[in-house]
Parts: sequence; C-alpha cells; structure tokens
Amino acid sequence: MKRLFQSLSIRLFAALAGIVAAILFAYAILNFLTISKLWVDATEQHAVQTSELIRRSTRYGMLLNRKDDVHETIRDLAQESGIAGIRIYDKLGRIMFSNKSEEIQTQVDMKAEACVFCHSQSEPLRSLPSSNRMRMYRGPTGEKVLALITPIENEPACFNNACHAHPKNQTVLGVLDVRMSLAGLDRSVAATRANVIWVTLVGALLVALVTALLIHRMVRRPVRLLIKGARRVAAGDLSTHLPAGTKNELGELAQAFNHMMDELDHAQKEITRWSSKLEQKVIEKTDELSRSQRQVVQMEKMASLGKMATSVAHELNNPLAGVLTYAKLISRMLREEGRPSAEREELLKYLDHIQRESSRCGDIVRSLLLFAKPSDVKLGRHPIREIIDRSLMVVQHHMDMAQVLAKIELADPQLSMTCDASLIQQALVALLVNAVEAMAHGGALYLSAREEKGRILLDVSDTGVGISQADLPHIFEPFFTTKEGVVSGTGLGLAVVYGIVRKHNGTIEVDSTPGKGTTFHLSLPVDPGHMEGQKG
Repeated sequence: MKRLFQSLSIRLFAALAGIVAAILFAYAILNFLTISKLWVDATEQHAVQTSELIRRSTRYGMLLNRKDDVHETIRDLAQESGIAGIRIYDKLGRIMFSNKSEEIQTQVDMKAEACVFCHSQSEPLRSLPSSNRMRMYRGPTGEKVLALITPIENEPACFNNACHAHPKNQTVLGVLDVRMSLAGLDRSVAATRANVIWVTLVGALLVALVTALLIHRMVRRPVRLLIKGARRVAAGDLSTHLPAGTKNELGELAQAFNHMMDELDHAQKEITRWSSKLEQKVIEKTDELSRSQRQVVQMEKMASLGKMATSVAHELNNPLAGVLTYAKLISRMLREEGRPSAEREELLKYLDHIQRESSRCGDIVRSLLLFAKPSDVKLGRHPIREIIDRSLMVVQHHMDMAQVLAKIELADPQLSMTCDASLIQQALVALLVNAVEAMAHGGALYLSAREEKGRILLDVSDTGVGISQADLPHIFEPFFTTKEGVVSGTGLGLAVVYGIVRKHNGTIEVDSTPGKGTTFHLSLPVDPGHMEGQKG
C-alpha cells in the first residue's frame, strides 16, 4: 500500500480527480442555488399575479356591495391548486371575507404577520415593493406557505359610489391576504437536488475514468517502460531501447535514454576490446614472469641441494671416519696371532660400534631419500582413531619412560579419511617422538581430530619446552634440529612429516610458546583425490 500511494500516477490521478470533483460539486451547488432562486422568484411572481387576479375578480362585487358574490368568488378561487387560503381584512384587522367561513368576522392581532407590515410602516403600504409584502412560514401540517398581502385602495369609483360611506381621504380600505402552498415547489426542489447530485456524481465518475485512462496512457505506461528498461540496464543488458512514439517530454526522455544506451554499448565494446588486449598482454607478461620465477626456483633448488649436500657430508663424515678408524684397527689386530679372549671381546665391541654407526648412516640416507622422493602412496579408507592408536602404540614405551600421559579427543569416533595409513602413521610417530622428547620431565600429550568443510583437522599438542620464535621458520628444513646432546637426532623428522603432508595435498602449521608447549596443526582432505605416484 505504501508503494501504491507513492506512485506518481496515483498521486497525479488523486490531485486531478480531487480538483475536478471540487469544481463539479461547486458548480452543482451553484446551479442548484440558482435554479432554486429562479423557482422561488417564479413562485413569488405567480403569487403576485394570483393576488392581483383575486383583487380584480372581487372588485366588482365589492363595488356593488354584493358580499355573497365576493364570498363565492373567493371560495371558487381557493379551490385552485397551490392556493392555501384567501382572506380580506378591513382596516381594523377583522376578516371580512375568507375561503373558510369560520374565520369571517374574527379579529386578528395587529402584531400578527399579516398586519405588522401595514401598521409598522410610516408610509402607505402601496408604495412598498412586493418583496416586503411577502412572508414565508410553516403551515399547520408542516408544509411551507408563501403569503402575500395586497392593499385594497380607496378608488374614485369607490368613494364616489352612493352606497359606500368611505371618506375620500381614506387611502386604504383593507388588505387582501393570499397564501400560496410551497409543497409542490419543495418537491420540485428536492427532485432537482437529487438530480443534480446524481448528475454530479456520474459526471465526476466519468471524469475520473477518463482521467485514469489518460494518465495510464500518457504517464504510467511510459514511466513503467522507462523503469523496466532501467532495470534491464542494471542487469547488464545495454541493448535495451524504449519506444519513443510520443513527442512530449516523456518521448524526449525515451529518446535520450536510447541515445545513452547506444553510447554505453559502444563504450562497453571499447572496454571489452581493450580488456582483451590487456588480457593478452597480461598473459604474455605472466609467461615471462613464470619463466623468470622458474629460473629463480631452480636456482634456489640448486642452492638448497648444495646446502643439503654439505649437511649430508658433515653428518656422514663423523660416523664414516669412526668406521674407517675401527676398521683399520681391527685389520691390524687381526694380523697378529695369539690374541687372548679379552682382546677378542674388545674386537667384538668395536665391531658392534661399527654396526651401530653404519646403521645410523643408513637411517640418515633413508630419511634423506624419503624427504627428497617419498615412496609411492597407497590410498585407502582408514579410521582416524585406528591410525592414532597404532602411532601411540609405537611410542608407548617412550611415553612411559618420560611419564607422559596421552589424551585423545575425536569429534566423531567413526571419523575416517582416504590416505596412506602407513605414511600418516609415520608422520604422527615423528611428531609424537618430538613431543615426548620435549617433555623430559613428564607432561601431557593431546591429540584431537575433527572434520570441517571436507578436511580433517588433526592437532598434536604438548606441554614441553616449546620452540623459540627464531627457530620456527626453519623447523621443516632438512637436518635442522634443536636437540642438543642427542646422538640420534638427524634433523630430518619434521622434514619427512612435511613431505608426507604435502604428498596428501594437505598443510601443516605450528604454534609454539617457549616454556608452555607446541601445537602442530595438520589439515588433510577427507578425499585427497588423484595424487602423483599413488598406487592401490
């Protein structure tokens, strides 16, 4: 409703219809008042003519003093339609003649309506206009009555007549009072008023309908077309054109709208053409940038390989030097004969040391190979809880020795994912070992897993010593370690974890606060999809 009342067409229609209705009703009222006045004037004129007719009809009978004739004439004339009554008063206010015999010879009050007009004047009544000799009142039955008093003057034929004793100086002999019923006039006025009202209402309705049709054709329809075109333009259709049939302001607006659309369409085509050229330039520059980036990456790889080769040489140098030394010593001692059993035990000890160091070298090389090129991935659907339990089982003895308590939180016990379970277990074991070694004096180990937006979010937290902010950027680099005094630390554990996670199209992040603990956040897809080198 609010939108309807805010419509330009509705407001224009309401304004025009209101103005036209006000004019029509004002004209109707003025017309009704004019017609009513004309009818009243006509009735008053008819009353004057009737009064004069009665006066002339009774004149001859009164000159001859034939009262019966005058009575008969008055009664006959009173039978006419529209005449309510006829009276003739003498100068003393007595009713001398009347159409009602019971009123004859009765005295009326000089202050009554029929007398006050005569006796209140300072000049003879005959000089007053007819409007001052008329009165209007309600009759006994409630109908309106128009009464007209007419003076009966003392004419020469009257005061010269021998039968009359009226002195010559007496101006007025009596008064003729004619009462006209206005019931018919009231009915006509009421009918006219009803006709005027109906004609006005019908005229107002017709004008409203014609106004509505004109506004719909000349205003609403062009405006709706303009709104529809604007919405199509807002939706991206720049080929929109409006019909410009009329030559008024709305037609000019439609032509201006069409011209604007042509300009916008031309501008869009220019922008599209330049965008195509710019896109081609961007592709060319992107290719150049990609080539440059590949060269930079290749250089970084070469530098990393050089650093890795240096680290590997440094890590393998010490155990290999020991192997070489002990090998030479055993070779020399074995050349001598007659060695006692004690020396043989010592030789066996040396051989065990050689075996351990050789195994350590083998572990370093295997870890390096796993980081550089992990083995083929064998995908399958595996429960997360099962992988976590197997990983904890591997490090359980280590946890018991360090007095570390593990706590597992799974959002769904049936949570599962598509992965290589052995590789994920290897990554978890590496993280668990690092966590336990960070809590040499005991602590708590937390593992939690949940699914969110198609990914498994796996967190491994400890309450250990933490990692310094300076070391955090380097923890996933090969051979980088923060362990001091640990013979078995190669610095390849987290590098291998990083490689396994990346091989599963996942990500790994770390949050650590020195002295409070470390949390590794693993994000792995529930279904990693096709992966390079996968089998099974």
